[in-house]
Amino acid sequence: MKDLSRNTRFFLLICLVGLLQACASTGPNYSEYLIGQWDTNINGFPVVVEYTEGTVGVVGFGEPVPYTLEANVISFEFQGTQTSTIEMVSDDEMKHTNVDTQAVTEFKRHP
Repeated sequence: MKDLSRNTRFFLLICLVGLLQACASTGPNYSEYLIGQWDTNINGFPVVVEYTEGTVGVVGFGEPVPYTLEANVISFEFQGTQTSTIEMVSDDEMKHTNVDTQAVTEFKRHP
């Protein structure tokens, strides 16, 4: 009987570890979420921002720049280092909050 209890506890522990790993790996996938074109305003002007698998740029304005993405933090070089946290509001809306200034930029997926 004692061996059965030990085996049962071991089995439950393995199940719990598996469940925790599954939960940890099913978090939001920001790299897929970002890809595409997004409408926003920059200094009061409407623009379309395009994210690819590794670059971000304003459509029709120069060359896109590479970005790094760690969890929900995006960083890229444009007039200095720009670092923002990403908040997924819905499938078609997101907010970026600048880490230094706390300025919030709202984006809507471009049709």
